[in-house]
Amino acid sequence: MLSSLADLLAAVDLLYGAAIPLKPLQMLAGIRRVNAGEGIKAVAKSIGTTAKKLESVNDAADPITEAIKCSLADAEDAKLLGRVRRNLGQLLVGQLAEHEFERIYRESMATSELHLEDDREARSDTDYLVRNGSQRALFRVNIKFFGSQFRNAKELVGLEPDDCFALATYKIKQGLDKQEKEVLPYLFVIVSVPGLMGERAGEAIPENLCHLCSLIFKGKVSGKRGVEDAIIEKIAASPPPASKVAIEKFAQEIAAASWYVLSARKADKLLREKLFDRVYAVRVRAFARNYGNAELDMHFSLKDDLTPLKDFLAKLRELGLPQIMSHLERGIF
Repeated sequence: MLSSLADLLAAVDLLYGAAIPLKPLQMLAGIRRVNAGEGIKAVAKSIGTTAKKLESVNDAADPITEAIKCSLADAEDAKLLGRVRRNLGQLLVGQLAEHEFERIYRESMATSELHLEDDREARSDTDYLVRNGSQRALFRVNIKFFGSQFRNAKELVGLEPDDCFALATYKIKQGLDKQEKEVLPYLFVIVSVPGLMGERAGEAIPENLCHLCSLIFKGKVSGKRGVEDAIIEKIAASPPPASKVAIEKFAQEIAAASWYVLSARKADKLLREKLFDRVYAVRVRAFARNYGNAELDMHFSLKDDLTPLKDFLAKLRELGLPQIMSHLERGIF
């Protein structure tokens, strides 16, 4: 855990280097520069603040609390740290799944005619765009990783727990709306590693980075989501020694898993055909009140409703774009 300003700045240095994006962290790093002998006016100007504001942080009994409006002790709240660790763990496995999808696509397609473009930085509901050689967008891809199984699936939706994939109904509508607006097929790419959930993956996140994330989330700081992204990018690209074995094992499990494709069109068709069989929530009175924050999910059979990703990519190579685009629009895949 972080126990001092020096510990905090060491974690910030590890995460961002010299390019610190958050103003409160820039202020704290500025204090270090002032204490090392730089003029306070010059430091303040370099980080876009006033000497008076920087001086108020420097002179405070607790500079961290002054800058972030939260102390290291307050950020060590067990419940908050647990939630932060779970969230980071879920983001980590999602990132590893995206990297594996890129590898599968690259090795399966082996062509420059269909280019996979990373669309994650746009923070939309899309992870990738597939474009042709002329850079025309062909279809969107949204990666869905899940590690938990619906234990009562057989009883409630007629599917075996290991053959059940749940997708929020609003995500189906969101994907289909985007498809119809852009006239661009929308695909969900699904992968599951039972038991690989946020709690387990979160154990690989270093404690100092969890504490830093907790501090930012509890404090009054804008751009909080960017901290999570920076942590995941850092440890996925260059795992710290204590986390390396665990993260490599997660990646191997994801690589060995079965991958599937489901178009938004087919998901919508199945939702309409099997609404009362597969959407348990619509059969329950006062579902929202009784189940709290639970989402309204449609449940799909992995083996019967979805298409293996490698089969889809093989068809893409074999049939060519016009026929595949037609299949996607008609909900065949």
